[in-house]
Amino acid sequence: MNFPDLHRHLGGATHPRILWGYITKHAAQSAESVRLRERFPTYEAFAREFNRPFRDLADYLTVHHLVEALQAEDVPYFTVRAVRGASVFESMDYLELRFNPYKRTPAGLPQAERLALMEDVARQVIRASLATGFPIRTAFILCMDRGFTPELNRAVIDLAARLPEVAAVDLAGPYQPGGPTIDEWRDLYAEAKARGLRTTAHMAESDPEDVHPVLFPHLDRIGHGIQIALHHPHHLEELAARNICLEVCPTTYLRTNTVEDLAELSPVFDRCRSAGVAISIATDNPALHGDSGRIVGQYEVLVRAEVIHFDEILHYAAQGYRYAFGSPPIPAG
Repeated sequence: MNFPDLHRHLGGATHPRILWGYITKHAAQSAESVRLRERFPTYEAFAREFNRPFRDLADYLTVHHLVEALQAEDVPYFTVRAVRGASVFESMDYLELRFNPYKRTPAGLPQAERLALMEDVARQVIRASLATGFPIRTAFILCMDRGFTPELNRAVIDLAARLPEVAAVDLAGPYQPGGPTIDEWRDLYAEAKARGLRTTAHMAESDPEDVHPVLFPHLDRIGHGIQIALHHPHHLEELAARNICLEVCPTTYLRTNTVEDLAELSPVFDRCRSAGVAISIATDNPALHGDSGRIVGQYEVLVRAEVIHFDEILHYAAQGYRYAFGSPPIPAG
């Protein structure tokens, strides 16, 4: 059996062992490799940064900052390994890979120069993904960022609209001072839809108040969204009417202390099922989740926690194909 994954970040897709091989062998003399070896003198110390307990979502996201700086040095190296690993080790035949191209440009350059490099970064990811030679189809989602100005986020939309391989835009990252207001986000998403892009947004992942109905008319999917079902189930009727699918990434919620036990997700699945809201099961950042972070592991932990029944695995896999932004290899349904 094969699986789709609609929610995977490039920054969380590469196993620490592969990252360490880059740091110590492939590019041992690069500035970022040298800096990281000074900070983490052994593989055990480096891997501990990925496997340690995280206080919350913000602490969890610090690993992304570490990886993004490293990936900026050689985007194809990490992309190839992320995609072929998903195919070979996870029985995955469809992957939507999301990333922020601006964050994979050299941080020391002026903003104008980094903006000019974004298209090359995106094309490197696309070319590397399509050249692995393994039987997996990939689609691409460019991430806007809550800490970026509206103008910088608009540049991400503009790039996504120019590249035919890019299917959608996303909203990611922690809230920061100076980022767009919710009305500005509404306008950005309306622009993305007007330009023919599909849309998703990280929302209601760990914070019950991170729910923004003003964005619902402009969204095709919601990244996570579990707090809507847990604390604001009155919104589920609208999500169902708009055919908005939730991208649920179980292990993430354990790693970020959003839930103490996966059984706490039972109301999410039960209420969405009753309301007619689709759920796609996904991985998010498997490099931070150990062996259970693989796509098959996400289904397994939900079955073990009795959140879903074994007989429902095919149903939820089919939901992933049905709500894909790209062209999955098998017909939906």
